[in-house]
Amino acid sequence: MAKCMHDKEGIAGVTWIVLLVIAGWGGLVRYLIDIRQNKAAWSWVNALAQMVVSGFTGVIGGLISIESGLSIYMILATAGISGSMGSVALTYFWERFTGVKVQ
Repeated sequence: MAKCMHDKEGIAGVTWIVLLVIAGWGGLVRYLIDIRQNKAAWSWVNALAQMVVSGFTGVIGGLISIESGLSIYMILATAGISGSMGSVALTYFWERFTGVKVQ
């Protein structure tokens, strides 16, 4: 019984890592799209900063998906999309949950 519970905790930990990687990957994709559209020039610092913001945003999107009872595939997809949206998703989540418009 205890081994089964330990296995579930290990799977849950791996799932969170996968979710964070997908969210960060979404941020890298967003940054590459911005470069391709000439909205930004390549910079390792800016790419890393985008991935950090996207990782945070993706985790928030993943938590909302978990709370909504979505499947693991939809949770990961939401994390990736939220990660790709970055600060736009943060603004949306803030306005949606607090009712306060961001100026």
